[in-house]
Amino acid sequence: MDRLPLVSVIVLNYNNKKYLGPCIDSVLKSDYPNLELVFVDNASSDGSTDFVKKRFGSESSLKIVQNSENLGYAGGNNVGVDFATGEYLVFLNNDTEVDRNWLCELVTVMESDRNIGAAQGKLISTYNRKRFDNVGGFIDRLGFSILRGLQEEDEGQYDKCSEIFFAIGAAFAVRRNVLNEVGLFDYAYFLYYEDVDLCWRIQLRGYKIVFVPKCVVFHAGGASSRKERLYKNLPEYHKHKNHITTLLKNYELFNLIRYMPVAVFLEVLSDFVSFKSDRFVRIRGIIYNIGNFDKIWKKRIEVQKKIRKKKDIALFEKGLILPFNLKLLKANLKRLKVENERS
Repeated sequence: MDRLPLVSVIVLNYNNKKYLGPCIDSVLKSDYPNLELVFVDNASSDGSTDFVKKRFGSESSLKIVQNSENLGYAGGNNVGVDFATGEYLVFLNNDTEVDRNWLCELVTVMESDRNIGAAQGKLISTYNRKRFDNVGGFIDRLGFSILRGLQEEDEGQYDKCSEIFFAIGAAFAVRRNVLNEVGLFDYAYFLYYEDVDLCWRIQLRGYKIVFVPKCVVFHAGGASSRKERLYKNLPEYHKHKNHITTLLKNYELFNLIRYMPVAVFLEVLSDFVSFKSDRFVRIRGIIYNIGNFDKIWKKRIEVQKKIRKKKDIALFEKGLILPFNLKLLKANLKRLKVENERS
């Protein structure tokens, strides 16, 4: 590349001090010469910010931002964007470590095609570095997310660049000009599905989301959201409410009418057959969408009238939004549960 664009790496943190040393150190040792690191702390109480100031405060490329409250993944990263100045923005979880040349590989691919709006690398499990954490996200027609390659052994099966439906929030890059066109993360999401929602808008705008296999990031899956679990069922609640919100905002009306009733039915059914501590958390998520329907519908109008340039059928035909497959969904959820329990 004749000119290396400035890249802003945004690392969001909430009470995860023990992961910050390896994460920030690996980013600062990247062989990409034109980057800034924006550390955003969501009002941690474990001394995270003091730790970063003491250990990395002398780094000229580091910016430290302290929020006065926990804004979640969506709000916290949006604050990071406000302080970032890069042409590319990389959202990186604090429970990651990056390969030395990860950013060069990522930027090289994105610079090769201006139609690439966002990209993610190969996420390898920190717990077993022969296995994937995941290699990109897809959704089915009902909006349930599917993580490709979850817990599979790396045997070279994903060593080619390919299109994906969404880039995983743990580590992905977005062009700033694309964010200007489609908007930031939805603050109301707090955590979970905000990456699906943002990437869906990017897809609707006509941009591609790609997987870059030579960009390697090690991820301790679930560790960055572990502290949120101190609040009873908070992650599960947001996951299910945001699933419904994402469908409401992004589908064309025909497909919304076609798939939403089935998605809601399955969410309710799952609640009634569950005897675990998270019982009825899905119904609470549906109630949230009913109570905030007017606000969500205004966001939908914004997406459909001002952002959308591509029809849903184009995403169906490219295999980015998959036909509903209960067997595939169950297998993905089972592997994801094992990964979260391990973390």
